[in-house]
Amino acid sequence: MENPVNTMLTKGWKWFVIVGVIVTLAGFFAISLPVAAGMTITTIIGAIFLVIGLVQLYHTLSIPKWKAKFWYVISALFYLIGGILILAEPFVGLFTITVMMITIMMFNGVTRMFFGFNSRGHLEGWRWIVFSGLLSTAIAVYFFTLMNNPEFSLSLLGIFMGVSFIFEGISFIFIGVQMKNVAAK
Repeated sequence: MENPVNTMLTKGWKWFVIVGVIVTLAGFFAISLPVAAGMTITTIIGAIFLVIGLVQLYHTLSIPKWKAKFWYVISALFYLIGGILILAEPFVGLFTITVMMITIMMFNGVTRMFFGFNSRGHLEGWRWIVFSGLLSTAIAVYFFTLMNNPEFSLSLLGIFMGVSFIFEGISFIFIGVQMKNVAAK
């Protein structure tokens, strides 16, 4: 009887490489058309908000007491209104999502710096954590200074997505190659 792990490794590695190549190419495509990529993300987020709002609204029909139902209705209305606004004004939605992304990047950098400084006594690489947090915060502040440039602000989300896809695709290719090497042994 053949080992199922060995079978997966010998046959599955090709799919990792194929998916890796496709995702990497999608990343380069997103970088080459960053506004279109950002608008695609924005439209998907708007549609997801709309669906979540509709599902929550439908769910409220099964809640008998108004007191418990009230918060579900409020939440559903926020999702519905957010989804409708994003889909009705996708460029405003793209700008808003980009601002949120930069804000999260800044807070993430600040929290990493705090974590690094608090880990001084018991973590040897604490300086690298502080440095990465400082770098993230500095880049986020720089991005905020460029947000009044429409070309930049509408392109940033698509560029981030493209870079993320490229790294994701390359890691899938590396995983596939490693699987092939393990299967060959």
